[in-house]
Amino acid sequence: MALVMFDYDGVIVDSLEVFIARFSQACLENGFTGIQEPHDVIGLFEGNVYETMMQRGMDESTIDTILKRYEILQGEQLADLELFADIGEALQRISEKHLVYVITSNLSSATIKILSQNGITCFIDVIGAEKEKSKIKKIQNTMSLHPRIPAYYVGDTKGDMIEGKHAGTQTIAVTWGWHSPAKLQEGSPDHLFNTPKELANFLEKVE
Repeated sequence: MALVMFDYDGVIVDSLEVFIARFSQACLENGFTGIQEPHDVIGLFEGNVYETMMQRGMDESTIDTILKRYEILQGEQLADLELFADIGEALQRISEKHLVYVITSNLSSATIKILSQNGITCFIDVIGAEKEKSKIKKIQNTMSLHPRIPAYYVGDTKGDMIEGKHAGTQTIAVTWGWHSPAKLQEGSPDHLFNTPKELANFLEKVE
């Protein structure tokens, strides 16, 4: 048995267009003008998105305000979000052997709502940005609940790979999300898969 922690946006749900539109709007409304083009949003995820925003001059309280505004804006489009093909089946297969968590820079409530609407109830917990902004801390806290078993973090961005490694997990990059295979390789993932089925096949062999 292993601990398998999943990112949400770009791994489970195809949310890039909604995220770019709504997160950009929330940032601009609250004075963060570093978002002009879609690539500006995606670029935030080469590291921890919130740490990057702070490095660019935002304080934590303003980021919290942006998050609250984004929650409202995102909520208006939740019905538009769809899961990636075959990811639901893959999650179910993986959860039959391993402990599954969702660790995301998104908000827990919206994440749980979409997962539940799509019949995905195999996760133990969803740990979102309102609980802790550092993905490294969220991963390490989750690992502390399940010591002495292998731990994996599954993500779709270079930042996910960097944070997973810093937290002490094996990192799994998936290529159907936000960053290209070349960008993902910059984060030196331990494994890389092109389809949810490949991912499930690999994790089913993990003891």
